[in-house]
Amino acid sequence: MENALSLEEKDNPESLFVILALSKLGATLEKQDNLEESDRLNRRAYDLARRAAPGSNLEALTANNLAATTAMRGNLPQAELYLGRALAIQEKLKVADRWFLTTILNYGEMLLQRGDLAGAETVFLRAKRASENVQPDGREVAITLHYLGKIAFQRGDHDAAENLLRRELVLLEKLDPNGNLIRERLTGLGDLALLRHQGKKAGKLWRRALAISDNLNPMGPKSASCLVGLAEAMRLRGRAAEAEELLQRALTIWQKINPEAADTGAIHLKLGLLLLEQGEAKAAEAHLRAAIRIHQTYRGLFAESYHALARSQARRGQREEAAASYLAAVDALEAQRARLGGAQESRWLYGSSLGDLYFEAAELQLALARPQEAWRYIERGRARGFQELLAQRNLRFAGELPADLYIERRRLDAEYDQVQAALARWDSEQGAGKIEAFQDRLRDLRLEQSEVQERIRRSSPRVGSLEGSDPLELPAARSALDPGTVLLEYAVGPERSWLFVVQPAGSAGPGLSVFPIAAGEKVLRKEVGSFRNLLRRPGSSRAALRARARRLYNLLVRPAERRITGAGRLLVSPDGPLHALPFAALRRGSHYLIEWKPIHSALSATVYAELKKSRPAGRNLREERLTAFAPLYARSATDAPASPDVREALRRGWSLKPLPSTRKEVESIAALYSHPQVYLGREATEERAKSLGPDSRLVHFAGHGLLDERFPLNSALALTLPEHPAEGQDNGLLQAWEIFESVHLDADLVTLSACDTALGREMGGEGLVGLTRAFQYAGARSVLASLWGVADYSTARFMKRFYGYLRAGKSKDEALREAQIDQIREKSGSSHPFFWAAFELSGDWR
Repeated sequence: MENALSLEEKDNPESLFVILALSKLGATLEKQDNLEESDRLNRRAYDLARRAAPGSNLEALTANNLAATTAMRGNLPQAELYLGRALAIQEKLKVADRWFLTTILNYGEMLLQRGDLAGAETVFLRAKRASENVQPDGREVAITLHYLGKIAFQRGDHDAAENLLRRELVLLEKLDPNGNLIRERLTGLGDLALLRHQGKKAGKLWRRALAISDNLNPMGPKSASCLVGLAEAMRLRGRAAEAEELLQRALTIWQKINPEAADTGAIHLKLGLLLLEQGEAKAAEAHLRAAIRIHQTYRGLFAESYHALARSQARRGQREEAAASYLAAVDALEAQRARLGGAQESRWLYGSSLGDLYFEAAELQLALARPQEAWRYIERGRARGFQELLAQRNLRFAGELPADLYIERRRLDAEYDQVQAALARWDSEQGAGKIEAFQDRLRDLRLEQSEVQERIRRSSPRVGSLEGSDPLELPAARSALDPGTVLLEYAVGPERSWLFVVQPAGSAGPGLSVFPIAAGEKVLRKEVGSFRNLLRRPGSSRAALRARARRLYNLLVRPAERRITGAGRLLVSPDGPLHALPFAALRRGSHYLIEWKPIHSALSATVYAELKKSRPAGRNLREERLTAFAPLYARSATDAPASPDVREALRRGWSLKPLPSTRKEVESIAALYSHPQVYLGREATEERAKSLGPDSRLVHFAGHGLLDERFPLNSALALTLPEHPAEGQDNGLLQAWEIFESVHLDADLVTLSACDTALGREMGGEGLVGLTRAFQYAGARSVLASLWGVADYSTARFMKRFYGYLRAGKSKDEALREAQIDQIREKSGSSHPFFWAAFELSGDWR
């Protein structure tokens, strides 16, 4: 074909033959992982098609092909543009064939990669309708069901995911008599059953998949994968001996295929973890060390292998060896770019607990009487946890990260994954030289990635700090605390928790004190949930509420009383369920904690120090400019706007009912300031919020907040929704990920006076963490937010008091404290903590 193509190009360079031949060659090279040459050929085909037949289906076809290689090379923004072009052409031509469906499916997959679940769902539903018109029981319908199932799974709606995947399976059983696709879908359903701890159901699914695999090739990698899945099902059912036998069979297969493959190491890891569960630490270590040796080449499972080894060593009393292994696990984990793993990786990690890694490493350091090292692990874990939160969205930071750096980073990541995948597929027939070439290329890519990351840090320190900031050492953390500020940093573990108390530099005392808390995550979640249930009902029993408040104070704060008695204020860094706990409402004796000390919070000591660096000199909050928003809500769940994000919010049960007192709230606050900038009703739009500049020092939002604990960066402030949202127009939901990318402030305070946040229903704080940290990244030194939805009329009165104290010259934490004490001392029913305890100040107290 290449010879014929060369002749035709000489005679007729823009002929249909040339364009199609270039596209076919590009597709062939793509399958051979020669992405650079494939991209070059696809680009030539696209350019020729645009010249020869602009606006034609041929241009759409070549744009689609070019989008595929562009995405594989890591340039997702450009790939989206090509797909958008293809889709626009096909819609204009009213194309309704399989090429059109391919474009829609590719576009939906691109949105899914970027974490835009609502947008992807809209595209795949549209693809489903279009494919049903072409062939109601065709392969494309099955594909849309598959992707819709993935979206439901990522949202945590496992029932919906299973229903969609089973519908897909019914179609595939008609379309795929040989069973290849059926096997893949059975394993997908098996994965889902394992994640739901449904061992019996998972076992049946994996056995069906194994039967198909064994019929095709009993010694192939697919059979090995099914054996691993079935082993996990047996483990869940308590049948450890059967699980071990299945894993040994899988290991035998992979040792014949490639004893140095990532899959071989992963099975060693699974066997090590299984034997460790059975108390056979010595036998487990042999497999774990084999996994470590193999996984040195692969980033995916190296940390997990070292983590398991550390647990084994700790159980055998080898504390120093375990400490070294924990450090190796943490270093390996942090060497990876924080991002969501693929399905293949997650399969090996059922039951893994990398989330517990930092906590366990810290506990071991405490057992070794090294509290400073323990505290540093907790700070490192905070940073890593937030990087994983960011990884839920492929944030582009288009406003400040140069496009070439973004594209280069994506390209290097994509190539690294491709080389690792090729290395994982290596077998002895390829020769030792091939594996050495792969390993050399991986080393080169790691160096290039480090160089790009350093360029990102220099180009945009803010982006660099999010993606790779070094946690503070204890002396630096103490120096970051103002005189009189004492930090209470919590670390919540599965069975017990710890309180780290850090005193500012120069203060009397040890500087760092550590106190055990006899309650783990499950107990604390239940205790905090029960307390919040009482707090969120203004008519709840005061006696029951006080009893709960005293119990939580005694559990969480009283052990450190000697260290905090002389403090001027408390800085709280919560963890896990404590993100949703209003510390101000805890009872110390006959008084609330807020009556004793002003309180503010921070995600970590490192984040607090970062915020404090931007503290302006000589700025007077009394004279700063106020910008305030009071949106208009006129929608209901039965009158849903067209925006998929809004429909998703309403589908999950969030309310966007009118809040009549928010206008009065904003007007009463604005009356305290000279020359305020106020946006009421239809003027309170998302576009205006995104356009706020550095002259807006105090920013106030009075409206609804929609918090998403499962995907915190999807949490949003609801502004005025457009009546008829047009394509490309903002939908009225200012989501956390948009704040990261689009909002640039120099604000002393952002107030989220948001009602009906749904935080209470989901009982977690990650959604609020997402919004708070987003505004802090955008340039807010402090964020005042509510931990539950309070009545809008009482909030208006409370906020007027708070801003009144700010105008009188109080610091932010003192202004909040005074407003809360005023409410506590009211003789009316509004003294109930429901009306005042929800408000929490995060960030700089000044």
